[in-house]
Amino acid sequence: MIIRFAHVSDIPACIELGRQLHQMTRFSRYGFEPERIATSLHALITVGQEQKRSHCLLLAENRGAQLTGCLLACIERHIFSDQPVASVITFGVLPQNRMGGTALKLLEAFKRWAQNRGAFEINAGVNSGLHIDKTDRLMKRLGFEATGGNYTLRL
Repeated sequence: MIIRFAHVSDIPACIELGRQLHQMTRFSRYGFEPERIATSLHALITVGQEQKRSHCLLLAENRGAQLTGCLLACIERHIFSDQPVASVITFGVLPQNRMGGTALKLLEAFKRWAQNRGAFEINAGVNSGLHIDKTDRLMKRLGFEATGGNYTLRL
């Protein structure tokens, strides 16, 4: 398995990976709009230097060149501080690849990306409603500490 940055040619496979991950989470009640995803990913991958510095899409690819996981992240500053903070936007690994170290490798690559951009801190949360206990163990094993919770109010 390799971890790499996404390319424009990956967009169709990213959409399919996203579709599979979307169906497994609480987000399955949301609409899934491939055209919107394609436009957003295209912009993220092809934007100018400043945007590339602030966002990344990391992909996990197996030996058969199939995508097995992804991590989309950004780095930004809080309104009250100039210290940059890296945050996971979305992160997922297909079930059949969850015990093979894919999540760990994606998180390690994200950590390096954040460090290379001078991040003061990394933030990651679980808002999918899935595997909260397993994610908690993994994140603590990597040195993260729990700092809050996620709450949703359906309207």
